[in-house]
Amino acid sequence: MTFETVTNMTVSSDTSKKLEKSQAELRAILEQKLKSIKPAMEKGIKAYEKALKEGVFEDQESEPEGSGERRKETMQEKLIMLLDHAEKMKKQLESKEILSQVRGEFSTTYTHPDGTQETITLNLEQKLKEFSDFYQKTNLDLPTDFEDTIYELWEKHQTVIEQSIEQNGFDDILLIPGNIPLPELVEKMKMENGYFFYRVKEDFSDVTSQHVDKPRIILYHKTETLSEISQKTGLDVHLNITGTDAQKLYQAHPANYLGTLEDTLILERKYLEDTRKHLSDYTKKSAQWLPGSKAGARLVDSCWRPGNRELVVGADDLEGQDGNLGVRPSRCFF
Repeated sequence: MTFETVTNMTVSSDTSKKLEKSQAELRAILEQKLKSIKPAMEKGIKAYEKALKEGVFEDQESEPEGSGERRKETMQEKLIMLLDHAEKMKKQLESKEILSQVRGEFSTTYTHPDGTQETITLNLEQKLKEFSDFYQKTNLDLPTDFEDTIYELWEKHQTVIEQSIEQNGFDDILLIPGNIPLPELVEKMKMENGYFFYRVKEDFSDVTSQHVDKPRIILYHKTETLSEISQKTGLDVHLNITGTDAQKLYQAHPANYLGTLEDTLILERKYLEDTRKHLSDYTKKSAQWLPGSKAGARLVDSCWRPGNRELVVGADDLEGQDGNLGVRPSRCFF
């Protein structure tokens, strides 16, 4: 019996090879992207001038010293990034250099532990459209260069992405921008009754995460429970390990586990949008350590609580452990 993956990434095998674009087509796309930066730059300058006029860059009452200056630096960095990106594209166009092709789609075969095989197909253009719609629906602003950055990551890591799917059976993908403030992400990824906080401040001021400043592509298994991942792939989901053990796993191989609260919030909401189901139900032994995020000295974890229809965001001591709590295999590319 052959398993088939039915996801938004799956297309028929006769269309598995993406037709290459001509240089004229690639140049026209690049010119259009360059033009699209101008309104974004104008909007950013107006927002900066307004913030300057309204004193947004001054420290507000009860804020730590330097908070206003950090807001100013963040807005400046975004404007500089847009300008640098425009300059890069302009130089490409003026140099008449040959623009590279990106193979936006490929298929590979994953062999299950029982010997059955599954064809998994990734189509980057399709996924970019899907995530653009998702972020627009959740009112999350994307950087102007988000699409280009994802294509660069895809081109850089494509061979390893294909190998990771072939070896571990990942059948879906997350496309995530960098530098999203956690409080903003929490608000925009909210589901149903929201959140229950355990040993985590509700403004998330005590949570720090690794690598979330970088845009990233994350492969994962689109299935509800950790046990299903284990049954399907033979991968260890490490149920009932301590926080110390989870931290050691992550430190040894940080790209191999869903590690941060930021990535988890996006995955949880995206999974709900796609399936109308929730991903990390603790009653199904699918709560997850997030060893790339800490609240002080404690390790962050999360799960969906179906009775209260809310996402639990907690932080536990490193010696803590629970039979419902494991780690979610993934593969992250920066």
